[in-house]
Amino acid sequence: MKTIFILSTILLSFSAAYSQTEPLNQLDSAGKKDGKWILYLDYKGDKLKDSVDAAYWRYTYYDNGVHIYPMEGFISENGKIESTGNSKQTSKIKILDGEYKCFDSEGHLRFIHVFKNGEYISYKEFYKSGALQEYFDYTKHYEGQPHSWYIYTYDKTGEVTYEGWTKKDANGHWPPMRG
Repeated sequence: MKTIFILSTILLSFSAAYSQTEPLNQLDSAGKKDGKWILYLDYKGDKLKDSVDAAYWRYTYYDNGVHIYPMEGFISENGKIESTGNSKQTSKIKILDGEYKCFDSEGHLRFIHVFKNGEYISYKEFYKSGALQEYFDYTKHYEGQPHSWYIYTYDKTGEVTYEGWTKKDANGHWPPMRG
């Protein structure tokens, strides 16, 4: 019996040590946002200061105050979002999970955001013609940089005009981010 108790205690201690998650909403020594943060969004995908009027939430990342995944504003005022997200969510504020197609007020597909449990997987932006304009693949990471990603940019005929990494430079700085 004593052996079972000791083994159970060791197993519980071991599993607790490995089940801890990354801390959220932390500040660095200079008081700048750093690491994994929860970002609250309204029904259009615009960033909010807190959860009071939020319709959605997702995770985002900061590196010494630089917002690494700044995408927001899914739709225009009269646009709409179609989701293949988790329909079993019952809370008022839903975690972004699944594919979110965003249409402008004229019904044109403008963006597709794909999330898994609040984490970005990919982002696509389209020209009004429906042709792909940009594709961000958040599953590809540059050597040793976990929050880097690969980007493709296309012209209106579908030809790749740019492809490359979004990552820190040799001095440890992120490029300017839009959004």
